[in-house]
Amino acid sequence: MTRQSVQAFAGGMILATAVLAGAFYLTDNGKAEASKDAQNVSEADVKTYLKDNQQVSLKRDEYQQLLHYKETALKQDATSQNKKEKEQDDAKKGSKYKLEIKSGMSTAEIADLLAKGKVISSADDFKDYVKKTGNESKIRAGKYELKRGDSLKNIVKTLSK
Repeated sequence: MTRQSVQAFAGGMILATAVLAGAFYLTDNGKAEASKDAQNVSEADVKTYLKDNQQVSLKRDEYQQLLHYKETALKQDATSQNKKEKEQDDAKKGSKYKLEIKSGMSTAEIADLLAKGKVISSADDFKDYVKKTGNESKIRAGKYELKRGDSLKNIVKTLSK
């Protein structure tokens, strides 16, 4: 681009900006003022609108009471849900799980089976414990019956027999 074409482009931009600014400031179309001819909305109009749209109107105090009731109900529901889950977990804790370790299975595979069977809460914790205690090579192939919720120490002891 030459210097003259850049100057012409800039001049066109300035001229376009000036035209748009004049149109904006010199006309009343851009004003957001309420019209003096706007009619007042009556209470009957509001009630009709609410009825037609199947809506209701509440006082602020009533709305706050409904919110409080909702929060209380949700908390009670969550509490009862937690109690049910805890009861189910407690019932499962003493239950037995049959595990078969095949020759050549890795500690990670065994940990995944135990986690899927809900014998342990975390496969990673089991792998870390076995590695930390040096029992990786002591776990033997075979069929085992384990108690859900038992300690990692007891599980590893059982699998090492």
